[in-house]
Amino acid sequence: MARTRSERRAPRGCAALKTPAALVKHTLGLGVGLVLAAASCSNEVPIPSSEESTLTAVQDTALPAFEPMRPLVYTAKVKNLLTGQAVSDAEADAVSKDPAALAGLIDTWMKAPEFQSKMFRFFQNAFQQTQLNRQSFADQVPDQGIDARLLDNLQSSFAVTVLQLVLNEGRPFTDALTTDRIAVTPPLATFLAYLDNKHISDANRGTDYITTANPNFQITLTNKSGPIPLEKTLNPADPLFMTWHVPTWPAPMPPAMPCADPLVFKRDTTRLYQSFYGTVSASRGVCEVNIQTPPAFDTASFAAWRMVRIRAPKSGEAATPFYDLNAMRTATELVLRVPRVGFFSTPAFFANWPTNTANQARVTINQTLIVALGRSFDDSNNVVPISSPSLDAKHASEPACYACHKTLDPMRQVFRQAFTFTGHEQKDAAQTSLPGVFAFDGVTKPIANPRELGEAMASHPRFALAWTQKLCYWANSAPCLESDPEFLRVATAFEKSGFNWKTLVRELLSSPLVTGAKNTMTFAEQGLTISVARRDQLCVAMSTRLGVPNLCALGRAPALTQLVPSDGYARGATAPVLATDPSLFYRAATEQLCRSFADSAVDATVGGKPSRYASRMADAAISDMVRTIMGVLPADPRYAPLRQILAEHHAAASKTMGISATDALKSTFVLACAAPTSISMGL
Repeated sequence: MARTRSERRAPRGCAALKTPAALVKHTLGLGVGLVLAAASCSNEVPIPSSEESTLTAVQDTALPAFEPMRPLVYTAKVKNLLTGQAVSDAEADAVSKDPAALAGLIDTWMKAPEFQSKMFRFFQNAFQQTQLNRQSFADQVPDQGIDARLLDNLQSSFAVTVLQLVLNEGRPFTDALTTDRIAVTPPLATFLAYLDNKHISDANRGTDYITTANPNFQITLTNKSGPIPLEKTLNPADPLFMTWHVPTWPAPMPPAMPCADPLVFKRDTTRLYQSFYGTVSASRGVCEVNIQTPPAFDTASFAAWRMVRIRAPKSGEAATPFYDLNAMRTATELVLRVPRVGFFSTPAFFANWPTNTANQARVTINQTLIVALGRSFDDSNNVVPISSPSLDAKHASEPACYACHKTLDPMRQVFRQAFTFTGHEQKDAAQTSLPGVFAFDGVTKPIANPRELGEAMASHPRFALAWTQKLCYWANSAPCLESDPEFLRVATAFEKSGFNWKTLVRELLSSPLVTGAKNTMTFAEQGLTISVARRDQLCVAMSTRLGVPNLCALGRAPALTQLVPSDGYARGATAPVLATDPSLFYRAATEQLCRSFADSAVDATVGGKPSRYASRMADAAISDMVRTIMGVLPADPRYAPLRQILAEHHAAASKTMGISATDALKSTFVLACAAPTSISMGL
């Protein structure tokens, strides 16, 4: 439900949370619990006129009557969005005295490490690098499984890249479309080079560049030689080149047919790559064994991010060999045949939006447009390209298809020119010689490579609008009206700042579009949305408030988090998939997740540190739960009744036969954690 022009309905989410079904009794499975008052949804105190006059947002005097949000409420929303933390008394007081102070607080909050964590998840989703599993890369590298830690690296790489470029280096946000500097870990750098070596053509024919260039290439696994320094193994001039020491040789299977030491694999880079992850499958006649090799990467390697520049080989230059582990750990440049430019050429993006002989990269280009410019291609696009050499005559022969193909096919050609159907280097002369044409929403220009595609989108008039809208979806769980003067003001400020990401965050999150401190055309048309806190938001917020890093990775939480919806996207959809309503499934999932959090919150030691709450100091813990977990300060009129509810719950739980003081406080924590103010995202 949403607030309408006539104010006939309550804000979406809040009304749902007030229903009897949503006011669930919370216990630790011991039959004890009290109902949390729906008063935690109330925002009925108007902003004094002196505060309203200091706001600088665009205000249309023709807009209908509007009940503005209180500074205490919207300041809590914005800080929660940016850091997951509860607002402090000083911060709330500063905005209550001068609403313009919110912008300065936003600048402060953007310096917190939690802000980077929040933006990391936002960038992962907005650039469509997630929603993958270990089988998602089978088209690109069919001969290898994907380690779970490497899968996480693949889904994280571009988000880490953008954080480094736009937050740490202050680069324009447009760099996300044109960068050839990518964040990698040693295992990810090795994977990219391995992928580059294993070429797969459009006809699905495989080529191994290393063994093609060196037919005598072989690897040797042995236990006889003793430890071998890596420098010798990687030195082509050394007699021990590509000889790898195996500390423990496997027992022969069957005993009568031993697997001889050493094992030599000729023209085989697949097993070499396998050896880096600790297991090589060996087959010698009837001898079948798995040889355990020293893993090349420890756990810390998968978190050792650094920026590298990826460039094409110069004439006569070899690509970076994937087995050069020293280079994979330290190099600042990788020489690869496959172009890696911007978000749309990552292995993760190709895994999300694969193509084939029928589709011929049309889905890939369409999803690229959705990410970069916030619009899907359709036949209403009346921009006619300056030429159509790559128009698919067979598909376009149907009158109903021609309008779409006349512009889509020339644009998708930039992918066909540079990449095979499986995301490898394109070597088919019929494709490499045929350039593409960018023709979208009033802009037409030739494009000869992925970088030029990124430049065309980065300079497009819709770029600032698209990313202002994406951030609006993230902040409000609903779109902003793009014709709203306030929305246009924010997008213009973003563009005039040189596409500075922090400027966009400050301008939008201090705007009445997000705060509700003043009416806007968006609210007049669409109402205010109060949504549930989705997975990433809830996990970061509770981790931050309890002071427990990665709380959702502890105990039973990993399995339970899968029951809580997360931000997502669907093929061809310009809007993200956002769950906003507190369904019974959501209520059940978050209650169970809060029970899991309670184990780290009360009378526990996590990471060598005591938990935030101790049952011997229950009274102080209850006060802090209202302030920190529920995010309601003592100055808020909701504070006293909410604290009373928690205190009564704790008293009733403590009197229950057989329940310990620890469990009584855990039950009280669950009640606070699953309260509407804790699991909602809004005003």
